[in-house]
Amino acid sequence: MSLLTAAHDPAPAERARPRPGYVLLVLAGSAVLIIGLCGWAPAGVGYGLFTLAGLSFGVALWAMAVLLLTRRGHASQLASRAGLAARLGAVAYVLAVAALAGHYAHETLQGRMELHWIVFGPLVLAALVAFEWGIYRKLVKANAVSWDRYRRFIDRDHADPAAMRKTLVDEVITHRSLWQTSKLRWIRHTLIFWGFAGMFVLELAAVFVREAVPAFGWSDVWRVPGHPLRLMFDLGYDLTGLMMLLGCILALYWRYTVRGKPERKYADTPMVLFLGFVVVTGFMLEGWRLPQLPGASEQAFSFVGLWFAALMSGAGLTSAGLHQPLWLVHVVASCALIAYLPATRLIHTCATPLGRLMNSQKGLLQAKKHGVLAGLWRHPPADGPHRSSPAATPRQP
Repeated sequence: MSLLTAAHDPAPAERARPRPGYVLLVLAGSAVLIIGLCGWAPAGVGYGLFTLAGLSFGVALWAMAVLLLTRRGHASQLASRAGLAARLGAVAYVLAVAALAGHYAHETLQGRMELHWIVFGPLVLAALVAFEWGIYRKLVKANAVSWDRYRRFIDRDHADPAAMRKTLVDEVITHRSLWQTSKLRWIRHTLIFWGFAGMFVLELAAVFVREAVPAFGWSDVWRVPGHPLRLMFDLGYDLTGLMMLLGCILALYWRYTVRGKPERKYADTPMVLFLGFVVVTGFMLEGWRLPQLPGASEQAFSFVGLWFAALMSGAGLTSAGLHQPLWLVHVVASCALIAYLPATRLIHTCATPLGRLMNSQKGLLQAKKHGVLAGLWRHPPADGPHRSSPAATPRQP
């Protein structure tokens, strides 16, 4: 390489140093993990941190909702509180994972964990890490450059909360535009979307009731036979599971009807089959469990599970040795589905509504356009006409 060429080559970029906050978080997480491994942090510590993380994220969402959907409060204060709550939630979440990982690893080393739970823990952790990293890459990292470039043009005075609220209802909650495009696609999409969202919320609540409540030393209502709260969870699981199952069946039917047509590009058959398999194995587990219960009152709200129990009984699939393999298949498939979600078309279920919410803000888009044009007007490109040229000198307004 000649000296002239070397002189014009850009200097190699320095590696970005990790922020002090990240270093402190890694050190704190490592310390909590070690404390758990030593048996000094019971499960209640981890679930307490999880609860704190959930409350913090809830506060962040509330502050952002007030900021975006209303004109109440001071914009900078709301944004600052939302950011602070989100950061607190992220720290509490990481520490909770470290605390629970250390605690259950200690319990495993002490021989107090059954084999299927030993398999379950690392699988769930790996699935959550893959899911969260995929969501971060798709929704945050991919849009970070645009956000950094245009955020200085975002002003609450140009925002239109009424349009944001209307778009939220029409595009995120009811999917009105999809209904106008295709009734069958709307039914399929709504069943899968709200079935999945409902089961996700139910599972979060169930983890709190089933795991965190006993860890805090409170009454374990989850394992009380026929307890109304547990029956309500059974009903919710069956309803949301049935919604997803019907949505998968309609998706496969719609895929068949559009074969050879341009609409086929909206189909995601592998994902539909994957999701359907997870739902069916879940109902099969419930169908195996229900006949083992002592009373009919504990089966009253598991209407889909009772139907699967009848099918499995007729097929002779009720032996005691079936439960463990079926449970493992369902858990492995569920964890693989969670990890696989960011790579599927279902991610557009999150990305598309976000884009339409932004497009509803005509004032913000117009302000961004004016800001960009003003910047170009004051600072012409370096490879354009020379600044000393009369043609390159902008006329002052």
